[in-house]
Amino acid sequence: MRPIFKILVVLVLSLTGCASYKLGAVHDPGFKTIFVENLKSDVDEPGLENLVSTTIVRAIQNDGTVQVTTPETADVILRGRITKFEMSPVLYSRSNEITPTEATMNIGVTYTMSRRGEKTPYYHGNAAGTTTLFIGSDLQSDKRQGVPLAAEDLGRKIVSQFADAW
Repeated sequence: MRPIFKILVVLVLSLTGCASYKLGAVHDPGFKTIFVENLKSDVDEPGLENLVSTTIVRAIQNDGTVQVTTPETADVILRGRITKFEMSPVLYSRSNEITPTEATMNIGVTYTMSRRGEKTPYYHGNAAGTTTLFIGSDLQSDKRQGVPLAAEDLGRKIVSQFADAW
């Protein structure tokens, strides 16, 4: 009778760790709908505002915690400003030590979230998206390939700041 009691105690104790597990989002951001205004930019990179704004909207839609809607029906309006866009060399060519072959790209954003109809923001946030890219003979093409990847990373980080509990 004693071994069965021990097995039962071990079984009960091992299952109690799963008792509070929840599938899906565990943090309610406090709003159901959001509108993302087109971001402003302090950097000199053409088209970056539209790409980053669209990517943030896509990241919110992919997460599914809140719904993207119009400014007239949104609970919260997200406004932001691109504050940083930079590329930093990481790896240089073996044959020519001044020619970079790999770089990191960073896009930094500051943003606020305000309830519809209110002027005062209730949340201020900062986020940065990063990617690594190879540099070939055409730097502009390489940048065009890297910007969407850094913007995707940025969008995921912004969403995780208000939608994830981790």
